[in-house]
Amino acid sequence: MLLADYYLGDPRLVLVPIEHLGRRGMSAEFAALVQARRGWTPARLELFDAAFTLYWERTRLLAHAGAWAPPRLRNVAVIADPLSVRPYVQLLNTSTWSLYECDLDPAISHPELAAYLLVHGDRMAETGEVTMAAVRAAAYWFDRSDEERAAFAAAAARSPRPDAAAFRALAEATAWLGRLRHETLRPPLVASPHRSIPGTGLLVPRGLEDEPPRLVARWTAAAEAALAAYRGRWRGLEAGALADLCGWLRETAPAVLVTDRRQILWDPARADAVGRLRSTLKQADGVAVRALAADLALVDRHTRRFRAALAEPGALPAPAPDLEPGGYAYIHHERRLIAYDLRESGMERLHGPALPFAHAMLGARTMHEWAHLAALAGWVPRTVEDARFAELVATLAEGLDAVVAAAPARVRLPAAPDLAALAGARTPGRALVETFLARLPDYQANLAAWPFLDVRERETYVRHNVRTLRPFYRPPEIWRMLIRYLYEYQYLELSAVADAPAYFLGSTWFDADFLDSGVLDEQRFTALAAAAHALCACHAVDETRIALPTTPPR
Repeated sequence: MLLADYYLGDPRLVLVPIEHLGRRGMSAEFAALVQARRGWTPARLELFDAAFTLYWERTRLLAHAGAWAPPRLRNVAVIADPLSVRPYVQLLNTSTWSLYECDLDPAISHPELAAYLLVHGDRMAETGEVTMAAVRAAAYWFDRSDEERAAFAAAAARSPRPDAAAFRALAEATAWLGRLRHETLRPPLVASPHRSIPGTGLLVPRGLEDEPPRLVARWTAAAEAALAAYRGRWRGLEAGALADLCGWLRETAPAVLVTDRRQILWDPARADAVGRLRSTLKQADGVAVRALAADLALVDRHTRRFRAALAEPGALPAPAPDLEPGGYAYIHHERRLIAYDLRESGMERLHGPALPFAHAMLGARTMHEWAHLAALAGWVPRTVEDARFAELVATLAEGLDAVVAAAPARVRLPAAPDLAALAGARTPGRALVETFLARLPDYQANLAAWPFLDVRERETYVRHNVRTLRPFYRPPEIWRMLIRYLYEYQYLELSAVADAPAYFLGSTWFDADFLDSGVLDEQRFTALAAAAHALCACHAVDETRIALPTTPPR
């Protein structure tokens, strides 16, 4: 299924999605779509595919040599106006590269520049920082020819990117970056002083010690200038935006709290009391206030719609008192309303327009939070007898036990202490299944929320939740990572992605961590995923408690 309106629904960008990417670029189907809908020329498509092919092959070789992680598929967001989206943001939960249209303009760009931008994006996603990424990616330049470096430099010199100065500085630095040593790729030929760059394997010879800090400083200046240009575009409070928001809050009293971290700034129970919120929003940009109003209206609409579908709204249990704020939206324990935090981490809700896909994710999270309480109330019950459920539990546990027992020693032995600590007196498979079962209430919430979400909200929610888990688990915790992957793989059953295994294996490093390592083969993965799905499928919404929509919302 080609989700054209999802991929192209935000006029600020084209989303080249994971399911339409391969190691040589985008699918013919998607290429035809962007030609027809966004006017991409054959030359632009050719540049994209050439750059992606270079990225894939070069990073594959570097990974094989032990320099860094292998390539994986991520979405590519191609942004039309560079100042329309905050620079360096990690869209869709770090599963997306961001490029600008100018990076793919065959009149000024080049595959060498675009390929490096993908490499650089990987480094930023893995480390969560911007200014050191160019130094961390130094190994990329070890095998680049003079012609390849010259093509990169020429394209960087022509680029109108807001941070083009950073890539021009990098072009100048490629000469000395190519002279660095590396613990595995380029060990020093003779014993001589080298300074290591932690976490990279890079070794800096004594004569080049000042160069990495100098490049980082130039990158910092360019990145700050890019952020300043973006903020300058949107800076300024529109008096009408704030007045309209306050008037709307007074008149309609939407069912949502506005908070500043844990402090409530506005409460519908005191709808006329807008002073504290008004004072806080005096520092906000006008476009941000308009986005805030749209977000609050969405939360109100979803809240009212879900509660209206409940046979007994008053029977919803209270949310957990220790619930941490965050995650786009959460239910406030005392007020039992969705709280919208102006200081949500990474969102910058007071400055600039809303991030792409953020509005859709807010809608999904709002409905999911209410559905979680419905699941807690028992309104998404198990639909099979206890004996049948126990059989399904045993099937998954036995499959996991067999996988653990057959795993290569190089994987099994380092992971044995952690698995023993998790299992205790149980078999490893049984212990792992119990961690899976502990996540089922979240899946039950998905079942209750899903019929109330539109396609954009559904796809955004899935793409946020199906992502690599490498940053969250140490290598000895591989079995914990496996069971969480088996759970999160189930989200794809709720998506319109046609080939769930290909999407999952290609975008998460699951193939490298479990298939290429010999822990699993595709047949065993398929069997485990089916056994996990069977447990999820034992649940359904009780429609005497929740009246589900007969058609999906638009």
